[in-house]
Amino acid sequence: MTGMIVRAASRLGHQVNARNLSSVTQSSIRVTGILIRQQNLMTRTSNSGSPKDPNDTPTVKPNPAPMEDLTYPIGFGAAGSVAPEKSISKPPLPPPTGVVGKAKDFFRKGKEIVIQCRDGVKLLWTNKRIVKDLKKAQREAGHQLTRREFQLIQKTDIDLKRLVPFGLVFIFATEYIPLIIIFAPQFIPSTCVTPSQLEGRRRKIHEKRSAMTEKLIRLNRREINKEALANYNSFINIAKRYGEGFDYGMIDREHMASFCRFMDLNGFGPKFMLTKRLDKHMSYLKEDDLLLQKEGLESLTFSELQLANEERGMRSLEVSREHLEKSLAYWLKVSLSKDATVPPALLVFSRMFLLHSTFKSDPSKKQ
Repeated sequence: MTGMIVRAASRLGHQVNARNLSSVTQSSIRVTGILIRQQNLMTRTSNSGSPKDPNDTPTVKPNPAPMEDLTYPIGFGAAGSVAPEKSISKPPLPPPTGVVGKAKDFFRKGKEIVIQCRDGVKLLWTNKRIVKDLKKAQREAGHQLTRREFQLIQKTDIDLKRLVPFGLVFIFATEYIPLIIIFAPQFIPSTCVTPSQLEGRRRKIHEKRSAMTEKLIRLNRREINKEALANYNSFINIAKRYGEGFDYGMIDREHMASFCRFMDLNGFGPKFMLTKRLDKHMSYLKEDDLLLQKEGLESLTFSELQLANEERGMRSLEVSREHLEKSLAYWLKVSLSKDATVPPALLVFSRMFLLHSTFKSDPSKKQ
């Protein structure tokens, strides 16, 4: 009897152990599978726990772009982009032939313009957040703006005003965007304009200013001439003698419209609107002049020098950095002069005469 009980207990224990072993084995398999999947996931997302392969190269993270680059389109080397050491771009495609080829090329360019505008709007939204923080710091903590910060605020405010009509055209009439970029670039936010389009616009501005300069010099019969305006002492004498004649109230509408167009402002509207438009632009330049005098011209990049000269009605294309610096330095000397009060309209008038002047360094300073 005792032997039967022992054998029954032995069989029962063997079955219980078998069931427990089966349960433990299945649980172990599930846990092992989970650990393997987690290990694989950790291996894909991090290499900290695995030996380094000598053939692997470290990942290079782009440095954040400086603030001045935020004013350029994303698709053209701005906002945190890293320039490659060597260009890997494909050679230019041959010009399309036939109706089908030209149609494909047209749609390809249209797609590129749409992408360009989309990226430009994204960049403008980034600039908007930065400007908001700058204004808050200026208002609450008394932050003193640098010139680049001042320029970013000015350009972003202008671009935001252009964004509403541009956005409506972009949404409801996208096919007209290329025509607007070609024939009316002043209605496009600056972040949506490519360097080539900007250069083309500058050439048109220069041609318009050249025509106005030739006409002015041809009709001028007064003592004011190019040689007198190119010399600081003579300029100050002109400001003292003819300054009252360049007050806004003494200028008729036709000449006020010419001054606005020369400074790349809208020349349409009654005289009071033209006067307000020109005065607002010249007030902005005065504030910018003070920042330039404080920080110096050496800190400006070549593109910043070009823009500063262009905004003041001076030549910015096909000239050297030396010319841009000398031209801008002479403007600052006259604009911020303590010897006489120079009317803003006289500054614009003088740029018409000096548009084609060449500014060179003083030979005595090179010795």
